[in-house]
Amino acid sequence: MNVDVESLDKVRKKVQVLLPEEQLLELRESIYEELRKKAKIKGFRPGKVPKSIITTYYKDYIEEELQTRIVQSTMGEALTTANVEPVSEPIVNFIEEEGRHGYELECEVIPDIELPHYKGVEVEVEAINVTDEDVEKRIDGLQHMHAEMIAREGDAVTQKGDFIIIKYQGYMNGKPAKGVGAEFYPVELGSTTLMPEFEEGLIGLRVGEEKEIEITFPEDYPDKEIATKTMQFQVLVKEVKEKRLPEINDEFAKDLNFENIEAMKIGLREELKKEKETAQKREISQKIMEILLESIEIPVPKRLLDRRIQGMIEDAKSRFKTDNIPKEEEVNLDTNLRRDFEPRAKERIKGEIIIKKIADVESITVNDDEIHEKMKKMAEETRRSYEEIEKFYREYNMVESLRANILEEKTLAFLRENAVVKEKQ
Repeated sequence: MNVDVESLDKVRKKVQVLLPEEQLLELRESIYEELRKKAKIKGFRPGKVPKSIITTYYKDYIEEELQTRIVQSTMGEALTTANVEPVSEPIVNFIEEEGRHGYELECEVIPDIELPHYKGVEVEVEAINVTDEDVEKRIDGLQHMHAEMIAREGDAVTQKGDFIIIKYQGYMNGKPAKGVGAEFYPVELGSTTLMPEFEEGLIGLRVGEEKEIEITFPEDYPDKEIATKTMQFQVLVKEVKEKRLPEINDEFAKDLNFENIEAMKIGLREELKKEKETAQKREISQKIMEILLESIEIPVPKRLLDRRIQGMIEDAKSRFKTDNIPKEEEVNLDTNLRRDFEPRAKERIKGEIIIKKIADVESITVNDDEIHEKMKKMAEETRRSYEEIEKFYREYNMVESLRANILEEKTLAFLRENAVVKEKQ
């Protein structure tokens, strides 16, 4: 096998692979033998069909299968010989000329960049400071998290802070608006998750009371079909519950696995400090990468970028649950998502290229023990067995992706350790 490499540009290389005639004959013969054993052709016993007949009947299949096996049996070795690591699926073009048989691979690769100065990068971040107010806010959040929802008694009316269940239907021009309605819809009054006019209209109502609320949607409303239009909502209050907060005392602290309220405050302060340290590390890493990316031009492989954007689009659409939208609207959605995601995907890939180059220069690597420890930690955090986590990563071929994530974490830690970090006063 003869392997030749040619650089097409900074992110593409062409690998030409030429095979000796005897290797092609060997592969072709193995296909003939497989077909001979299973071919069923009228007038011939199984296993006794002449090669000339098999060639006539299965010509197209033989040629396609030969090309597939040529690539499968040689591409890995060819890329190793060429010292080329594709970052996307190579494009294969077969060579069928007199005396020359093989194929060419058009491979997208990580560009060979000249790294900017990455040690001693100066960044400024907020100082880590946990105040008494921070602790009180965390306690307040925990208090609301552990609140009881108690049905309002008697003839009480709804008020801010109440949790209510409503039945509603939207009408436009006197007709029910399709898809704008629900039998049981939960609302926390005062949470500002609804339009202010709608929420205000729900205050002061009793269980079983109905009311019509009219809303004129603003021009910048996300759903363009109803932006600037007026809709009437027929609302029925089905349940009203008030949020009853637990008293902040030693018993409350014990419910949260603290000895008493003072121990709880100390524990929460330490928890907040760790959270702020994690956030600060993330901010330092982000600012370092922003500085490095601004100081260098990095070409991005096109097919890799397209694949990354498509993955982001598919992920977004799965969360939007777009299975039933019309084809034309789906095309428009794809176009808009692609426009929004492309800059982010491009910056992400550029960051990965810098990270990989720095890791190579600094000999930062990830061994199997580190992958084992990462899986063990994930198992503890998700309360699953190590075997379950490992099986998931093996079955879905995600071990190398995990290795890349660990490598990124280690390289960012290296950059933080070698940065000049100043805290704002």
